[in-house]
Amino acid sequence: MNFLTVKNGEVFYRNEIEFLNRNDFQDSVLNALTSGYRMIGLFPVDKKNPNKIVSILSDSVSSSLYIIGCEIPGNKLEFESFANQFPQTNYFECELAENFGYKPVNHPWLRPVRKQNIILGNQLYKFFNIDGDEVHQVAVGPIHAGVIEPGHFRFQCHGELVYHLEINLGYQHRGVESLMLSANPNQRIILSESIAGDTVVGHTYAHCSAIESMTDTQVNLRAQLIRSIAEELERIAMHLSGLGGIANDIGFALPAAAYGRLRTLVINSLAFLCGSRFGRGLFVYGGVRFDFNDENLKQIKGNLEIIKKDISAINDFFFSSTGALLRFENTGIVSKDFAVKIGLVGTAARSCGIELDTRIHFPYGAYRYFPVSPVTLSTGDVFARARLRALEIDESLSFISEQLENLPNGKIISDLNKLRINSGVISIVEGWRGEIVHTAFTDEEGKILQYKIKDPSFNNWYGLSLALRKTAISDFPLCNKSFDLSYAGHDL
Repeated sequence: MNFLTVKNGEVFYRNEIEFLNRNDFQDSVLNALTSGYRMIGLFPVDKKNPNKIVSILSDSVSSSLYIIGCEIPGNKLEFESFANQFPQTNYFECELAENFGYKPVNHPWLRPVRKQNIILGNQLYKFFNIDGDEVHQVAVGPIHAGVIEPGHFRFQCHGELVYHLEINLGYQHRGVESLMLSANPNQRIILSESIAGDTVVGHTYAHCSAIESMTDTQVNLRAQLIRSIAEELERIAMHLSGLGGIANDIGFALPAAAYGRLRTLVINSLAFLCGSRFGRGLFVYGGVRFDFNDENLKQIKGNLEIIKKDISAINDFFFSSTGALLRFENTGIVSKDFAVKIGLVGTAARSCGIELDTRIHFPYGAYRYFPVSPVTLSTGDVFARARLRALEIDESLSFISEQLENLPNGKIISDLNKLRINSGVISIVEGWRGEIVHTAFTDEEGKILQYKIKDPSFNNWYGLSLALRKTAISDFPLCNKSFDLSYAGHDL
């Protein structure tokens, strides 16, 4: 195969990418997918020149990333779709069609990604429809109660039974990727913090790592550990929030309130470190802005001790409840086979028995020296997605406690160099939902000419659709919360 092979965060020159003709490109990508690689990117190298695209695939066995290009001359921007044989590529192809006018020939189901009701320029999109005298549609959203973000859910039902769920997003497209090209460095960090408000640390980590790699900037180990501790605090906080939401959706008020109380302690710990309960302002290029000291270490360690003590009792109570287990077990199942085919990532994948964790398989930062243990379950239902959160909280607490006791000395900010010219980098981070990918390319002046973001929700929304099949529509809120996906992270 003609792929350029790199590691997570490894800089390469753009001229190292081989751009093949359409047929050779298709053969190369198909061979890679057949070998078990996963697609994590399909987009033009230069946003202003859609004729040259790259496909990025990952292999967790070798911890390698593979890049291959295709140059399509003229205005006939089309290629044979991979999605019939490999459904994981479906949304990448839809996005390429929507953003740059490509036509994936023989695509099984070309649909909008972020434009709601328009495909291939100006064609109106029609929702999938099941005919039958007793089949009815239920439309939910895009306006929801409370503070939930906008998304439209179209159910095809027979009585209470869901035959099909189609999810339509894109109601708040903010142009983050385009803004990354024109923003100054300080603005770029603020933009990365705003990609998904509940994943500030995850996305900012991926962004800063990309820029630091492209500038040959070495981040001191102490700063790397502070970043990883912040990442694990964010993971704990959001898993607690998810568990509280799951408890609330089955009317189990006591654990819902208890999980919420512990989440407050976690985000307050982030605030002790950097002044923001969501981690804003912590990251700078070359390291972190804030450091641990005797006072905030004492406060954070005290909070963690309370959490360790209380979380065990709350989890025992929650996961031993007969009523809760009746709602969780065998509800919203996604099989391992389907999870692999559609390319699920993060907790959604690990709850189906897929061992995939960027911290382990594509290690970065402090995780290269202080690895975490893999945690998987196999049933792929609401129970697995909920229980996995609890198990990951325990692992994160152990990681943080160990690192806080062994923090090395050193400066927390390193000087930043200039961006390399005509270069590229792929930066992958394991956010609390799963795999976050930031890819950047520079031009001959060192300016960023393409910046592509993939939130784990991009992979996992289709998993929610599959989880609802042959499930009662009344279980939708519970299934939805068990995936806990981001509208903003998808819509960009």
